[in-house]
Amino acid sequence: MSAIMATAAFRSPSSHRDSQQEMIAGVEQEVKGKVSQGTRMKEIGHGDGESGRESEEANENSMDVALRDAGLVGHIVQALESDVDRHSAALVCRVWNEAVAWGAHKLVVRCRKSLAKLALRFWHITDLDLSKCTNQLEDRDLKVAAAAFLRLKSLRIGHVDQMKCKVTEAGVMAFAESCVDLEHVRLSSFPVLRDGGLSMLIQRCAKLRMLHLESCRSLGDESLEAIAGCRELQELSLRGEFRFTSSGLAVIGAKCGELVKLVLELGAVNIDPVLKSVAHGCHRLRDVSLKFKTAKLRELSLCTSLRSLAFESDEEDRLDEAVVAIATSNSNLIELTSVNRLSDFAVTTVILKCPRLQALHLDAMNVTEGVLPYIQQCKFLSDLSLDNFQSTGQGLAEIGLCGLDFKKFSLSHARGVRDVELEILIHGNVQLEQLNLRGCVGPTAIGYSGIALCSNLRHLDLSFSTVDDLSLISIASGVQNLKQLTIVKCEGITNMSAVARFTALESLTLDHCSFVTDEGLDILSRKCTRLMHLSLAFTRVTDVGLDNISKCEMLRSLRIPYCKGVQGAGVVIVARTCGWFQHVVMSHRFQGSRTADTLKQLCCTVRYEMDETALVPFDGNLIFF
Repeated sequence: MSAIMATAAFRSPSSHRDSQQEMIAGVEQEVKGKVSQGTRMKEIGHGDGESGRESEEANENSMDVALRDAGLVGHIVQALESDVDRHSAALVCRVWNEAVAWGAHKLVVRCRKSLAKLALRFWHITDLDLSKCTNQLEDRDLKVAAAAFLRLKSLRIGHVDQMKCKVTEAGVMAFAESCVDLEHVRLSSFPVLRDGGLSMLIQRCAKLRMLHLESCRSLGDESLEAIAGCRELQELSLRGEFRFTSSGLAVIGAKCGELVKLVLELGAVNIDPVLKSVAHGCHRLRDVSLKFKTAKLRELSLCTSLRSLAFESDEEDRLDEAVVAIATSNSNLIELTSVNRLSDFAVTTVILKCPRLQALHLDAMNVTEGVLPYIQQCKFLSDLSLDNFQSTGQGLAEIGLCGLDFKKFSLSHARGVRDVELEILIHGNVQLEQLNLRGCVGPTAIGYSGIALCSNLRHLDLSFSTVDDLSLISIASGVQNLKQLTIVKCEGITNMSAVARFTALESLTLDHCSFVTDEGLDILSRKCTRLMHLSLAFTRVTDVGLDNISKCEMLRSLRIPYCKGVQGAGVVIVARTCGWFQHVVMSHRFQGSRTADTLKQLCCTVRYEMDETALVPFDGNLIFF
């Protein structure tokens, strides 16, 4: 099969179409052979009692033993949960390697050149992810995939950071013709994909239940009509730039009566008609997430089945009124997320009207401590965010004493929080799993030390805080299984040894931290051997430090924009040494460089950030995929 790929790559344009047909036909023929072989192996390796008795009566040879062992190994492999364990199992011997391949259900392809070869080995998978391909996918690649993976139920193509300019409706139609059992489809950043391709995919895939579309700017109302004809559709997400009109969007609610989840982020497009139509026609709608410039959010008050509502608007007029109306008609609401600022009246109404509330995420700039007693009445509340909250120094302590026992809590950029208040809050919520104190103004290093009581903590953000070496060491003594730590621009921390005490870390952000040095990264690599994601933006790290961090063999992604000391050699060493490495974010000066070319040859996705962003305070959020 690799020979066919190589021949096709160097043929003249006149024979290009013939080469594609030969390649697809070759894949189909070899996959049919693999299907027959795989079926025979499955029947022998996983046979019932009757086949077992027949094998006992037959003369045994080494192949019979091997096949029976393959069945046993297959059961063992199915019990392995992590990618690392499965990878280790695949290295045992050929039988184990084949069992790991046979047990795979999802395939993530990072290089289009390997697609045809992988298709022969993993023809049986049901979940295909092509969103991480390092080079431009073409229609012929999708045709090869569609011809090979006939059992697909889930398909993901494209990523928001990379436009797929060479994929047209012909590539999408290939899946419509071959993979009629598709249930989940995600398509992102296809600027030349036309309505016809998506319409055929939807019409042929009658079992389609989930459709996510992002920035397919050539799709228009014809695609919406096709979506509306998908009677089994339960989840729809439309984000980015399209040619949709307000009237075209209205057909969704009119015809997609089984819709359960709706996500709309369509910029300046008026979404009032679609809100009105889904409120009237989608009686099973449970989850709604909206990002809009202006809209009549109150239209959703006609729904009575909502469980989750998240919204972000450029205008805040009449949002309080809309939220109150929605909460009044949806008493079973369990999650509310508002990026906009709500009043005390709106928040208290939500709490009183929705007694089963489990998650409440607020920009609490306009919320006073008068709301806190109502929050204490939420018996089921386990996830609370009061970002930008202004404390008087004692109100938050009452939440710590009320016995709610939160699992997730956020006080990002809160002001006026005292040490005693924070300590009481933590004492009353020692089962916390996620804690966000980013930019929290008020607590000292002593107050942060109390976090050590939260032994179940997995995610911690202390960015822009006064935490220091001693308080961080104190936290590490009690929080021994922390998986994600974010400490952006923490000037009180001076030594990497304090950070390295969190030996179970998988994700670490150290942006804008002056203590990050090449020597410190050597300490980190020896202590935090499970590290998978590392962000070092705006630090003094050099290629020597990246060479040191390459000892973390499980590293998958690295973020190093505006690191002037990095010349590129260290990044290449990381990519070559760390077998799981997939993604790097670098300064824009590396675009088109030999370093970038080498990384792509190593199947790493590369994203660039302008160095001028150094003038902007860095947010510190990990953007990995």
